Amino acid sequence: MDLNTQVSQLNRVGNKVAKQLKKLGIETVSDLLFYFPFRYEDYSKVSLIKDLQAGEKVSVLAKIEMIESRRNFRTRRLIIEAYASDSTGRLRLMWFGQPFIAKVLKSGDQVYLAGIVGRDKFGLNLVSPSYEKVKLGNSTTHTARIVPMYPLTAGITQKQIRFLVSQVIQLASQVADWLPPDLRERADVMDLAEVIKLIHFPENFSEVSLARER
Repeated sequence: MDLNTQVSQLNRVGNKVAKQLKKLGIETVSDLLFYFPFRYEDYSKVSLIKDLQAGEKVSVLAKIEMIESRRNFRTRRLIIEAYASDSTGRLRLMWFGQPFIAKVLKSGDQVYLAGIVGRDKFGLNLVSPSYEKVKLGNSTTHTARIVPMYPLTAGITQKQIRFLVSQVIQLASQVADWLPPDLRERADVMDLAEVIKLIHFPENFSEVSLARER
């Protein structure tokens, strides 16, 4: 795989997704690497359930206790409802109109959940949180970090773009920097390949600023 590889050859990209990506100007790995986020969500704070406050933007590491799908009695809208817990408490989770979540998440799964904490008569909750199963040795992409947000088109989600970028981010090292080293030093800007990695998956907002400056 190189910078000229067609995105249609990446994992989980079928003909339909490839056509939607083309609408965004993304046809090759190079196009994907240069498709930059327009903003970021800060989900780097990982909190214990007992410390959650309504209105707070957080990530939580918890275990799914139960998950089920049902329909609202009046609207017939599909609701996925779950409970997750850590050593300090229990949290209600809800997603709407996304039946696949009940197939992806199972009781016993350890997951990171990211969203804005809400409160209702049943207690604290997360409505439509991002989720990511814990995988030993793997860093997170959608939770527990500063999360990139991209311009989208119909049929493409933020998680899809992030997943695709994560597949090819190491190929940023193949990008030729058109600024010579002496000019980069005089301008006090970073190497282009490193900047591309930072602008997609920064560890902090200082890295975002450095990448945007370049």
